Amino acid sequence: MAECACDRLPTWWPRSKSAVGSRRALVALRIPPGLDRSVFADFPQEVVQPFGVGTEVYAVVIAFNTKKYTQGNGPKGWADFWDVTRFPGPRVLAGGSGITPPIEFALVADGVPPEKLYPLDFKRAYAALSRIKPDVLKWTTTPAQPSEALISGDAVIGVSSQGRIQLAKEQGAPVDYVWNQALTEHSWWTILKGAKNVKNAQKFIEFASRPESQAALAKLSPVGPLNKKAFDLIPAERAKLLPTYPENQAKTIERNVAWWTQKDASGKSNLEINNAMWNAWILQ
Repeated sequence: MAECACDRLPTWWPRSKSAVGSRRALVALRIPPGLDRSVFADFPQEVVQPFGVGTEVYAVVIAFNTKKYTQGNGPKGWADFWDVTRFPGPRVLAGGSGITPPIEFALVADGVPPEKLYPLDFKRAYAALSRIKPDVLKWTTTPAQPSEALISGDAVIGVSSQGRIQLAKEQGAPVDYVWNQALTEHSWWTILKGAKNVKNAQKFIEFASRPESQAALAKLSPVGPLNKKAFDLIPAERAKLLPTYPENQAKTIERNVAWWTQKDASGKSNLEINNAMWNAWILQ
């Protein structure tokens, strides 16, 4: 685990879950002594880093209202999402100044192979966004908005958190989604600088990373365990709903958050550059 070297972050909370983008952008970290690295032997090694340890994987998916579309006749990927002739109807799409701007979606829709996405071509992405802009009912700014619009039928196709749309589906809402070209990311555990309970924070993170703990969380919320042994403890039907279930994961695109936090010669990160472009574009 790691201690944060950034004085701007609170020091009274011994552990912190965060998105890697904010953590990479804000802090420099080091691994303190005492962490039992053997706990993470069954984690992908790329998620065991000096700045933190991965927690769980979540996904953003293409979703739709089942009164309009089904698994058989609905959109199967981002090219379909952008095809308003074959798949007509109002859309909801994430706003460009949020945590997950629609840049990757736009580029894949425009024909960029997922394995060649980065570095992202902002100019090409915004050209693609301009083509679909007239059919976007709402550029969403909160996690709840996409599922609300799809459940009500105000929108018939949208981009949504897989967890929220799956929960709505389980509750009987007329919604469904596809795994193909879903965008995945994971959170991280870190330990903040100045924490008074570093040893207990390490114990907690080690506990939260055990197969039993990750399996228990996945049973409550459809997030993907990073500890592969957790799947030995998850019922098969539940496992098929998770982002790190092998068949699902093979269809997804992993977001390169490190690229988003890279800075240019002026000191601006790619996230900041995009925010400026988005603020200008959305007013056009």
